Amino acid sequence: MTTFPSRQAHFQQLADKAQQQYNQLAILRLAWFFGVLAGVFFLYKIGQYGLAVGLGSAGLIGFAVLLKWHQRIRRERDLNRQLVFINEDEQARLDRTYLRPETGLAFAPPDHAYAQDLDVFGKHSLFKLLNRTHTHDGSARLAHYLLHPALPATVMLRQEAAAALKPHLDWRQQAEALARLNERVAEPTEGLREWTNTPTPLPAWVDPVRFLFPLITLGVIVAWLSGYLPGLAVIGCLAVHGLVLGQISKLALLVGEQTYNVTQTLLAYTDLLRHAEQMPGDTRMLQDLRRRLTTDAGTASGAIAHLARLVENLNFRKNIYFALFVGLPVLWDLHYLQALNRWKVRYGPFLADWLSVEAEIEAINSLAGFAYAHPGYAKPELVEDNGIHVEGTAIAHPLLSPTRAIANTLSLIGSGKTVLITGSNMSGKSTFLRTLGLNVVLAQAGAVTSAVRFACSPLQVYTSMRTQDSLEENTSSFYAELKRLRTLIRLAKPNNDPGQLPVLYFLDEILKGTNSADRHKGAEALIRQLHRTAASGFVSTHDVELGSMANADDFVANYHFRSDIDAGQVTFDYHLRPGVCKSFNASQLMQAMGIEV
Repeated sequence: MTTFPSRQAHFQQLADKAQQQYNQLAILRLAWFFGVLAGVFFLYKIGQYGLAVGLGSAGLIGFAVLLKWHQRIRRERDLNRQLVFINEDEQARLDRTYLRPETGLAFAPPDHAYAQDLDVFGKHSLFKLLNRTHTHDGSARLAHYLLHPALPATVMLRQEAAAALKPHLDWRQQAEALARLNERVAEPTEGLREWTNTPTPLPAWVDPVRFLFPLITLGVIVAWLSGYLPGLAVIGCLAVHGLVLGQISKLALLVGEQTYNVTQTLLAYTDLLRHAEQMPGDTRMLQDLRRRLTTDAGTASGAIAHLARLVENLNFRKNIYFALFVGLPVLWDLHYLQALNRWKVRYGPFLADWLSVEAEIEAINSLAGFAYAHPGYAKPELVEDNGIHVEGTAIAHPLLSPTRAIANTLSLIGSGKTVLITGSNMSGKSTFLRTLGLNVVLAQAGAVTSAVRFACSPLQVYTSMRTQDSLEENTSSFYAELKRLRTLIRLAKPNNDPGQLPVLYFLDEILKGTNSADRHKGAEALIRQLHRTAASGFVSTHDVELGSMANADDFVANYHFRSDIDAGQVTFDYHLRPGVCKSFNASQLMQAMGIEV
């Protein structure tokens, strides 16, 4: 795909151009400052005081205009630099290398049904492959997609939304770039939510006093300047103001501390929500998300921008000079504490939903970006079936580079069935189990799948593949596997819960921690026990004798991966074939390591 490299080069040119303009404006600002300063000094020296004041005032206005222009160019430069990185990252993902550090491990629950075994999170994981989120809530929402199978109706809504956003590459990458301009958006929002929903108790006298006292003080100042009152009257009024502010000083300090660190985050969310309000696409889900960003009280971006200004203005009080010369005379704290309270009443009930909308948009954008980067991947078909239905053509491992992944075709339809997969070491058994499991997870998250065709019914994936011993719990790897299998048996038992999904299990090297006789006996018993439930699944094993079950029981099917010996070298083609494996390579591998067999 040449799209991402060409876009990377394009945005790099724009960033370089903006940097050049930025440097030129820096020189112009410096020249302007010293030019105005020299002009004012010259006019002052020749006695043109009025002109000196006029030039100084014009110089300050011009400097402010140049400063704002400079900031706009800097933002344009930074935005294009982020777009350069985003396209570089997209191109790297195609080769399954990742430039972003986020692993999603913070969202991985312990003892999840499949997350650890299927590499849902981690340095080389499904989360890293899909993740185009940048806010904390967006990352959490994408993790939720991957951890919890959605019902067909929800999956269809996500598929429609992702398909609608997929072609809008500029809008999608702009959304990412805006988020990347402020790293604070990656921080959790629980504190902001809690603050917004917690009223700030203010005494009833605050509202009349915050206007009345400054007006009285202003009148006293005018009277003092006119010679009608002594200066002590002004000092007395300001002293009264100090007493008033002292009554709510602890509250103002607390609110200031609570809000000081969220100012930049709020400004970032203002940009994100404003961009979200212009989101393209007319699917049911996208229309609903846009609708939720507009209320009778105004737009989400406008409300958040208003809150950011209020928070920023309140925290001017931290400047001692501002507090003395502005905050004290006008009772600044009273005005902004009251304004923040009004904001909470008017917009507070909507904030959590606005943040949720942004999170949903980021998660859908991740699905859309994944689909755009892999145009050959299949949109999965949703099968309305109360049993097990998994069917795929040319299914490949999504975490392997498409140039390296070997595709296979297989289907499993019906409850109480087991597919036994035998094969030699390193032949591809475990990889194939993860290939199927990950594609089911993708399908039920609403994403495209690494296949030419893929179909599945609503399923609960369950795995037992990477069981490990635990010193802390004093358990061996074999006992850890037994605990996983016990959970599987309980999960597979039907109950009265109408929302219970049939279980699709993936068991790798089943009961590998015990002797061959017990392993064979236990594996056969487990397969027969699971046959009596609604669960179906896949079991990989070296125990070829298990394959004989298929001769007597039609609920067991055999497939295998084989290895070949060529000039003393073990080779694999990673193609799935029907039947039980007839070739094993352990002896050859041991010989290659220098073990005399």
